[in-house]
Amino acid sequence: MVKKLGILGCQSKHAEFFGSLFNTEKAFPGYQVHYLFGDDEPERLPYVQRTAVIPAVCHSADELIDQSEVVLITYREGQRHFAPAMACLNQSKPVFIDKPFTLTPDEAQALIEKSIEKHVPVLGGSTLCFDPQIEQVSSAAHTSHFGTIAYRADAESPFGGYRFYGSHLTDLCATLFGANAQSVEAFRFGDAVSTCVVYPNRFVTLYSQPDLKAPTVIMDDRRNLKKLTLDDERCYFNGMQAFVRLLEAGKPDNQKLNELAFSVRLLEAILQSLTQGGEIQLI
Repeated sequence: MVKKLGILGCQSKHAEFFGSLFNTEKAFPGYQVHYLFGDDEPERLPYVQRTAVIPAVCHSADELIDQSEVVLITYREGQRHFAPAMACLNQSKPVFIDKPFTLTPDEAQALIEKSIEKHVPVLGGSTLCFDPQIEQVSSAAHTSHFGTIAYRADAESPFGGYRFYGSHLTDLCATLFGANAQSVEAFRFGDAVSTCVVYPNRFVTLYSQPDLKAPTVIMDDRRNLKKLTLDDERCYFNGMQAFVRLLEAGKPDNQKLNELAFSVRLLEAILQSLTQGGEIQLI
């Protein structure tokens, strides 16, 4: 039996990327995107539907959630993620929430608690976090003295400012270096943002500019430097593969949920530091 997926949001190119993986590339047998709703940019609906070969367009988010067995939320703006995600969980339907996971730490925590209560899989955030290279270096990252993550982000983005692409950096920070940082201090120099994330046993720098190309990670393994260039072309497949595996497992991944919650808190602290200056405590 094929599981019927629905995609909420069509302004982001992720809608047709994710949809095409299931429907035209048939990368995940047993799963197909059947429904689409895109009130964020209705004029793109025909293109997304045609490109990803999605059979039906719904008239509301509620209709799509009711019809679908699994939902992908691809709205660009983080403030649009919480309500439909909670509606999915209230109906015990698994949901993937594109980056940024949620707008606020309270929203993230509420979704995580509901996921655990309902025993329903929830995944999301930056699909860069599912690059196979990350698993290969995770033990080194968790014992490193320092790390650097560099990728593009625009503090003036019309889709939520730094939060929109900055969430890539905070998600990667949580995945690679852990969810136990103590404080952050962020600085802006023109269009560049640099943040020092202080852990009990390491310092991690997050650096962004709007025109940076490949996502890059540098860390030490207590002997040598390691440099990773993450694959931001195949990241969509990697993210959906991780989600399908979670669907097959049929239960939440508590570690990943903890990382997503931490990332949202970290991102909020960065924005606070940029706004008011100084170091912001995380614990």
